[in-house]
Amino acid sequence: MNQGVQRYLAQRLSIARTRPPDTDVLSWRQQMLAGFGGALEALRAADAVSTAEVSDWSNRMHIALGLEPLEPSPPGVTRAVFIGEGDPPAPIVPRASARFLGLIPAEDADRPIPYGGRIQILGVERYDTKVAVAWRLTPLPDLESQFASELQAHDRDIEGLPDLERKMSRHRFLSRLHHPGLELALTDDLGTEYHGGGGGSGGGRDERVGRSEFWPAIPSHASLLSVHWGDAVFRVPLT
Repeated sequence: MNQGVQRYLAQRLSIARTRPPDTDVLSWRQQMLAGFGGALEALRAADAVSTAEVSDWSNRMHIALGLEPLEPSPPGVTRAVFIGEGDPPAPIVPRASARFLGLIPAEDADRPIPYGGRIQILGVERYDTKVAVAWRLTPLPDLESQFASELQAHDRDIEGLPDLERKMSRHRFLSRLHHPGLELALTDDLGTEYHGGGGGSGGGRDERVGRSEFWPAIPSHASLLSVHWGDAVFRVPLT
């Protein structure tokens, strides 16, 4: 396989492993498998890849999407692949602007997290229809350790490409993998179910600052909110 073909296929796998947080798993798998299968078929027709390479890279795509690798099919047999099923997404209903009620501090707001990072909860924004958490991540966790298995698979895909290109590809891949803020969750002493509803973050090499929104609003008679970042739990007294 020439390096141009390898480079192209490795890039497609890199994208497949980094599904955007707001994208449905089933739709993402369908999109990735359809596009990758068509690309392999075209490359096979052009004699750019062998039958064995088509099978190998198809399996890599299945694994990248969290699916079981394919078993060889007998000649002339076409196999259907189960990629999951689910209900269609609910229609998006525009929300009215929320009214700000106050900023509430968290107790013991600076905690260590796995892979050498630290998370600070800067405050909980209370609104009449939602709640938002402002946070700061510094130092950042060691992404090489956090995503070791994903990097191992990616490194295999780009093996043999020029060193500089491999380094740049690795950096881009890590950037797509890391979505700080997804670790956040909320609970309270009333058992309210909070659902993430947006937010964002920005920063540089040494820190990341962000804001994550949740619905519904904190009930007026709740007395304790808990902010979860992975296994770290921050108490936010409400009274």
